[in-house]
Amino acid sequence: MEEKLISNEFARKSVHLLSLLVPCAAWYSLTGTLFGIMAFSILYGISEYCKIKNKSFLLQSLISKMQREDEKKRFAKAPLFLAVGVSAVLLLYSPLAAWVAIYHAGFCDTMASVFGKKWGKTRIPFSPEKSLLGSGLFFLSALPVLFLILPYSKAVVVALVATFLEMLPFKDWDNLIVPLVTGFLVEQFLFPMEYM
Repeated sequence: MEEKLISNEFARKSVHLLSLLVPCAAWYSLTGTLFGIMAFSILYGISEYCKIKNKSFLLQSLISKMQREDEKKRFAKAPLFLAVGVSAVLLLYSPLAAWVAIYHAGFCDTMASVFGKKWGKTRIPFSPEKSLLGSGLFFLSALPVLFLILPYSKAVVVALVATFLEMLPFKDWDNLIVPLVTGFLVEQFLFPMEYM
């Protein structure tokens, strides 16, 4: 049963990992990338609507394999929030800050979720679905990229804030909040004078 849970969680997080390709696509064509994200969002929304109405839709069986049990009975908003978060950072921030924000949403969140579900035993009191191991891995996986672009002290601040936000019981909203706040902080640290 646990192996099936981990396998399902990794399949679910494949959408997060796919978001790591977005900055490369945006470098080639920002408009095309945003239209692609919008098309994905529309198809996903139709699929979820059909699921709620007990109607079949082309992508439903694939999407169902990526959903947690509680998401199979309701409109699962997490992928839409991820799409909005990724699109927003592409539009609001410099390419470097957007890439770092998407990295946090795509890679760090995946590390936290997959390893936290598999080996995380100690739960966070204010957010029982999250584990200390998962949150620790989120923080540690954020640091190498941040160290490449920011002074160590600022990199640690960004990683701590992003980890704290990921730890909070936002449910699906973390897919929107983490990239927006992370991108904002990185943007402020990279270009402090432009916002004064």
